[in-house]
Amino acid sequence: MNLIFKKVSPGFPDMEKLDSLNKEAFPPAEYLSIEEQIQRAETGLFDLWAIYDEDAFIGFMFVMTYKKMAYLFFFAISSALRSNGYGGTALLKLKEIYPHSQHVVDMEALDEAAENSSQRISRRNFYLRNGYRPTGYFLLYFGVTLEVLCRDNDFDVLLFEEQLSNLHIKGFDPKLFKK
Repeated sequence: MNLIFKKVSPGFPDMEKLDSLNKEAFPPAEYLSIEEQIQRAETGLFDLWAIYDEDAFIGFMFVMTYKKMAYLFFFAISSALRSNGYGGTALLKLKEIYPHSQHVVDMEALDEAAENSSQRISRRNFYLRNGYRPTGYFLLYFGVTLEVLCRDNDFDVLLFEEQLSNLHIKGFDPKLFKK
């Protein structure tokens, strides 16, 4: 396995593959088109990375960088390639790309009544196995409750709040709270 991260910009050759995976991986309530992600990346606050194993497209990451925080906004590995170690390896590579940043991710909060309850448990366990820890904080946006996880022991909630206040996505008004 030799993962290569390529920055995505307008005219990217595998745009169709990115778009297809994005539509497959994220529900409408959490969806942001690849075109919108590229526009955000052009502001300098985000990086959109296509992930390859050699020449084969395997997934993508959309990361908001702010001061000393890297917020993994979207992360998807092609469904046919999941459970092959790509996700964990990609997270390690992300740490190499942003070595001096606190790494944060959010994911749908556990909810036994949710249709995708088992998927939520698997996703949370994946992040926990790969060095992320619960922060005790949650986000609510677009009617979805998300749990915030961090790779570091000391989650910088003030920096995270500051980072969130710099997100300017139409209709996106996240509410951070602690349970």
